[in-house]
Amino acid sequence: MELLERTEKLLLQNEKNWELYLSNREEAQPFDFYKDMKPFVDEAKACADAFLELAIPWVIKERPPYLGELQLRQACDNIQMTAVSAFNGKSFYKHFLDHYQSSQYTLTRVRDFLKRKEELM
Repeated sequence: MELLERTEKLLLQNEKNWELYLSNREEAQPFDFYKDMKPFVDEAKACADAFLELAIPWVIKERPPYLGELQLRQACDNIQMTAVSAFNGKSFYKHFLDHYQSSQYTLTRVRDFLKRKEELM
């Protein structure tokens, strides 16, 4: 199922954001905007856009409990925001953690719902 693959790819991007933030928090790494940051952020945006392309029609059709279009859009916005903030290890930890965990929770719910649905088929 293509939506499941895109969901897992976005979860992986969320993890990359978190790991990059933690490594920059310990010791700020110098980076080049065009070589390092822009490709990283562009990849996060591409993953989020690809996910939303399938996820929004899916959530409207399937109406999974406690998941709606707003949560999906917010999770994608959070991932794009943390992709940018990950390069600045001085970003407020609690703020970054909240965005990371919120995205993780929403995307995990989508993935689990899709896997359960797949098992029933």
